[in-house]
Amino acid sequence: KFTSLRLELLRHGTPVFTTKITIIVIMSEESSASTMEGVSYDWDDTCWDHHFGMEKSSAGDRYSNKGRTEAVWKTFTAYGFCSSTTSSNSFEGDVNPNPCFEYLVRKSVKYAGKRQSRILENGEVKDYSIEKLALEIRRNDFINHLDILTKISINNMNDKDLVKQALSTEGIGCQNHFYSFCREELEEGDCTWHCRICKECKDWRDWHCKGCNKCQYGASIPCSTCNPREYAIWELQNS
Repeated sequence: KFTSLRLELLRHGTPVFTTKITIIVIMSEESSASTMEGVSYDWDDTCWDHHFGMEKSSAGDRYSNKGRTEAVWKTFTAYGFCSSTTSSNSFEGDVNPNPCFEYLVRKSVKYAGKRQSRILENGEVKDYSIEKLALEIRRNDFINHLDILTKISINNMNDKDLVKQALSTEGIGCQNHFYSFCREELEEGDCTWHCRICKECKDWRDWHCKGCNKCQYGASIPCSTCNPREYAIWELQNS
């Protein structure tokens, strides 16, 4: 078993002179067990925090209205997401764009002033027209696994309504399938989520650690960087 302990030594009493030393401790199964004696966790129990307070759950939330410029709203409107008539900070019918789509829009608008604009005159994003997205959605393999009535409903929907549904937080069908621009295909909402901080779609087992500010794998696995002791216990108990 290998456990890494990172020690920071301050030289001359100032953070400017900081030396990082990595100590590798080699422990046998017996000595490791002895060191962790009396410490045990039930990693299959879902009723406690396996990430020891380090998970930033808001990483998967929708974007706020901050940063939604006039150009961003123009592209939203092109895909059917109109501003509410009662509040300029919300969407009509409370149908919100999913984070993956909103990130694409914000990123594309940001480069709209460059030599090669990513926003077309009609407000749509270049290479992701409503017509093209609707075709990809209808061709997706998951459509074949839906019940006949849902298939008929999808085939009878006009392109704009279908695309809007796939780009919304509600998604399509009972499993909330949404179109992921990170993976360029439909993803099941219960199995895939978009991390606003890492700016990419993640597996449901991934979680964002607010300590190292990175997504980590393992729904029940602590961060090896920010919780090395707990991670070592997990590794020992699951080896």
